[in-house]
Amino acid sequence: MPRYSLVLYNQRHRVRYPETLSLPDVDAAQHVARRVANVFMEVVPYWGDLTSNQQGRYVVEIIGEAGELLLTVPFKDKRKRRLIRLRQLRMNKKKPHQDSSTDGAGEFREERT
Repeated sequence: MPRYSLVLYNQRHRVRYPETLSLPDVDAAQHVARRVANVFMEVVPYWGDLTSNQQGRYVVEIIGEAGELLLTVPFKDKRKRRLIRLRQLRMNKKKPHQDSSTDGAGEFREERT
């Protein structure tokens, strides 16, 4: 199984993820890189204080076994996708039906004959 290294990069510093990962393919490595970016954004206390431009500088680089750069995964895109997904989940939540009419249209009445 191929081995991949992840490197967090913000155009000034590079920090190598502590583990080399054995994954089936680069798509799986991309999935892991997105998870790493997500966790980073959640746990770094100053992330919310960064401007959008500063946040956009952060990426996760996926490095192959031979040391070649295979893919760059931006943090900013992940955050946007996550916000969009959260909004969609909120919009899709079913709310209980509330009939606040006073005409009784929402009430069930048994008719007697």
